[in-house]
Amino acid sequence: MIGAGLVYKALFSKLGQALAVVVGASVIVALIYSYGHHRGRVDEQAAFAGRINQENEEAGNAAEDWRARYRRCAERGGLFNYETGACDQ
Repeated sequence: MIGAGLVYKALFSKLGQALAVVVGASVIVALIYSYGHHRGRVDEQAAFAGRINQENEEAGNAAEDWRARYRRCAERGGLFNYETGACDQ
């Protein structure tokens, strides 16, 4: 029981109490930093996924627009110019 007495004296001495406060504050700061870092990553991932979805939607709309212009040109008997994206009659 020599170890228990030493721990008891260390925890209840002024230095032990000060050390406990410093360690406790350090743990709290580390937890807050860890939580903030995690939330930042989650928010950034959500923003990135949103940008990808927006770009995919824009690309799909552009492809649909091109397909419609091509189809209208072919229905009128024109020749679609791929370089300019115009219908040559």
